[in-house]
Amino acid sequence: MKRNLYFLIVLFFSTSTLFSQTLQDWPCTGLLAGTQFTVNNPCVNVSTAPMTYEGYNPGSCGSSANDDGWAWFIGDGGNTTVNWTGLSANGVLHVLEVGAPPCGGISNIYCSNVAGSGNESVTFPSISGTTYLIRVQRSASNTTITGCLGVVSVPPVGGCTNPAASNYNPAATFDDGTCTFPGVDYTHPIAGGAGEFVGACMVNDCGPFTYTDNGGLLGNYSLNIGSPGFGGIYRVFCPETAANCMRVTFNSFNVETTFDYLTIGNGPTQNSPFFTTPPALASGRLTGNLTASTPFTYTSTDASGCLTFRFFSDNVVTAAGWSAVLQCVPCAGGPNGTDNNDCQTLTALCAGTALPGNSTGPGLVSDGCVFGQCPAGGENFSNWYTFQAQTTGTLNVTVTPTTASDDYDFAIYGPNVTCSTLGNPVRCSDAAVTGVTGTGGDVDLTEPASGNGQLATMNVVAGQQYIMVVDEWTATGSGYTLTFGGTASLDCVVLPVELAEFNAEYVPSEDVVDIFWRTESERDNDRFEVERSTDGINWEIIHVVKGAGTTTYETQYYVADPNPFLGVNYYRLNQWDTDGNGKYSEVIAVNILDNVYDMLNVFPNPTKESVEVIFNSYSKEQVMMTLTNSSGEVIVNTPIDAVSGGNRFNLDLNGQSAGVYIVSIITRDKVYRERLIKE
Repeated sequence: MKRNLYFLIVLFFSTSTLFSQTLQDWPCTGLLAGTQFTVNNPCVNVSTAPMTYEGYNPGSCGSSANDDGWAWFIGDGGNTTVNWTGLSANGVLHVLEVGAPPCGGISNIYCSNVAGSGNESVTFPSISGTTYLIRVQRSASNTTITGCLGVVSVPPVGGCTNPAASNYNPAATFDDGTCTFPGVDYTHPIAGGAGEFVGACMVNDCGPFTYTDNGGLLGNYSLNIGSPGFGGIYRVFCPETAANCMRVTFNSFNVETTFDYLTIGNGPTQNSPFFTTPPALASGRLTGNLTASTPFTYTSTDASGCLTFRFFSDNVVTAAGWSAVLQCVPCAGGPNGTDNNDCQTLTALCAGTALPGNSTGPGLVSDGCVFGQCPAGGENFSNWYTFQAQTTGTLNVTVTPTTASDDYDFAIYGPNVTCSTLGNPVRCSDAAVTGVTGTGGDVDLTEPASGNGQLATMNVVAGQQYIMVVDEWTATGSGYTLTFGGTASLDCVVLPVELAEFNAEYVPSEDVVDIFWRTESERDNDRFEVERSTDGINWEIIHVVKGAGTTTYETQYYVADPNPFLGVNYYRLNQWDTDGNGKYSEVIAVNILDNVYDMLNVFPNPTKESVEVIFNSYSKEQVMMTLTNSSGEVIVNTPIDAVSGGNRFNLDLNGQSAGVYIVSIITRDKVYRERLIKE
């Protein structure tokens, strides 16, 4: 009997201690000191009994005018959380901001009503010195609720709250106005030049650099960019280093869904094939708010290594646009730095000749572009030449495509200019016409996109030197013939050494580069100096080879570079005559890739029809390409003639069923494999 009585006494004592504070019945007649809560003190065990007032319905969280228990506290300006831990039954928690205590000027009501839970919590930025009412509502009339009630506040932390700022502070709870933003390296243009959709000169930059819409990091992009039905304004970014490709990483992207969109072309023209992998749509369009998908990345696999960005916006809604970073990455598909698609590696001509239209792109330098003037935007797929007048007179240059449907443009600079001092061209055509173009068929000096492709005859003086670029709109041209006419003749001085071949090839098994060249004939040839560079600017002599003097027969030469560098190695010959005159050969590049970038690429992947297969070969050789289905059956097994460096060819899948395939390239040095999906 004594033991049971003791238990009852203890239970009564514990209950009265546990619920040590009773909430206020109705606060508007006056706030009771005993129901004030102190911020950041431990939660207090409270009870809503006995409450009788039923008449307040704030209309929040689906609550009704059931009787309530009330408390209050004074805000301290921090990020404040009111927690209710229910111990007996479910309830509703409200916090009301009071402008004139006890109940006047209520401006904000925060509430929590978690279904099926007795625990509720609201968090809000409090105002220092402001009174806040806490309301714990019972789930039904005349029902007592018990629980633990507490107020916690985190002091405000000033700082920069904008993630785009260079001094962004993730711990800051309010922006103190100190944000500083890095400058944007490149923004997207809003209008084209010279009657075209290109909005800026081509950029050769390996970065990393920032690229945004025209509003920059803080503003929205403009309305009415581009033309409805014809597409948006574009600009092109290309590598400035051989054997590299451009990679773009988007850190933010938000444009009006469907009506505004950005496309990314895998190449240097507005009609380069679009990337269609997510978050891009099947049409290649990036549209809507893609914040949840960031960061996302696209990398060029084109032979030029370039990326083309084309943006369209309508005249209704604008948004924050995008922020991206572009940089170069080593790749097998990028430019090799030795083609004559740069002015620095131009080809000398002294007579008309048939030329292949096989330029890999605009090269590694943005040559001769003054935006708004011809050529608008710079180059697409270009070849550079030089010629010199031997006699004074008239001179005409005609470009005749092998296929009449090809569209070639051209520009002529001079007289007596260098690649670094090209200035404005003396003749230039950007005409969007196919077939023959050139000088001698009209009286104007330049042709816009709407022109006829015919320009005035040139008057030249003996000894004047000119530089010419021939540029094609697409990479699939079949070539063209350059014809020189008029009364002036061209200078064709015979060089003392006829260099017939110059090659360099990496041998992975020996980790050396074999360098080979041969001459058809020589006259007073003293020596060859073999030079190497890792940047194409600074050169060192790695070998000196004695020349054959004067010959009328073929002579072959060979040396090895035993210490090549990882990455791109450039080689050239400096041929010296016995009288002390020297002349450089063309530059050739050897790309020694590590395992990260020495890979096989197929694009696009997935595909519905065909893919372009891109791989690196360390030598000119015949390789085997196989296509294997998911059952291990070999569908295609064919030899391919590969060149040293980046290789690309088309693989037609139109006759194959949908599924997963393995593409393999077997070279002399290694085997490449890549998974391919046919939709």
